[in-house]
Amino acid sequence: QEVGVLLVEGAMMVGSAQQNESLVAGVTRAVTLAGLTAAVVALLLASLLVRQITRPLTSLTAASSRIAAGDFTARVPVQSYDELGELAATFNRMAISLETQETLRRNLMADIAHELRTPLAGIQGTVEALQDGVFPMTGENLNAIHNQVSLLNRLIEDLRTLANAEAGQLRLERLPLDVGDLCQRLVVTMQPQAAARQINLTLTVEGASPTVSGDEQRLGQVVNNLLENALRHTAPGGLVQVCVGVANGSAHLAVIDNGEGIASADLPHIFDRFYRTDGSRSRRTGGSGLGLAIARQLVQAHGGRIWAESPPAGHSRGSRLIVQLPLIASAVIMTCGHRER
Repeated sequence: QEVGVLLVEGAMMVGSAQQNESLVAGVTRAVTLAGLTAAVVALLLASLLVRQITRPLTSLTAASSRIAAGDFTARVPVQSYDELGELAATFNRMAISLETQETLRRNLMADIAHELRTPLAGIQGTVEALQDGVFPMTGENLNAIHNQVSLLNRLIEDLRTLANAEAGQLRLERLPLDVGDLCQRLVVTMQPQAAARQINLTLTVEGASPTVSGDEQRLGQVVNNLLENALRHTAPGGLVQVCVGVANGSAHLAVIDNGEGIASADLPHIFDRFYRTDGSRSRRTGGSGLGLAIARQLVQAHGGRIWAESPPAGHSRGSRLIVQLPLIASAVIMTCGHRER
């Protein structure tokens, strides 16, 4: 009986080992299959993730190459809202800025060439006529050349002033300056020009005249440019008013006219270089298009700001150009038709 038990037990032990081997082999196959499946899935996911990362970078590289070659219209698609999407959006904003600056640069070069060519053509024509004997060598004909040379000198000086101001290299001799007194002197100087155009030019100082820390010559240039602009765009019989005072703790200077006004489409651009609301005007009748651009740069150099309103509040036509400068002395509130923006 003991031998039979051993045989039975031996047979049972042999059967258990076979089952264990089969179980281990099945588990091994399952683990191997699961590992291979996981590896394949991991490779697919990795490829997908890598593609999602490299595709935007490839687009950025291609767009960067186009911009480097001078094509500022290049843009990249924004396909997500993660860091890569933010990078693409930032790149597009940079590309738009570069395209705008390139357009402005080309326009500036074309405008400068045009502005220089006009007086030079007049000088060349007059000189050739004098050489050929068409015009006699008289003071009147020489004055025509002198006037064109003066236009060239003024344009070159305006360009130099604007370039220095934009580069932050404009030297300012800042001293305490009475704004009302400055405007009074300039209004008196401009009276003959206003009278010749049959325009009533007035000055109003509300309360005590404000005092600022400023360069008298440069701020005088600002006021002069604003007055010339207002007189140029006001019809005979019109009114140009200079109003000086204080508003909200700052010195304010407003030049108000009841002229033709500024179209809403032109209003955001009147302080741009060489911008004229009427492109058909010549330099002689419409100015160089630099006066208001220079005024803005000079005001900003003094820590102030300048803006335009057209039509002014309470008026049906005309325009108001306002200069705001930091005060260094107290003054009363300005009430000369000014509306703070």
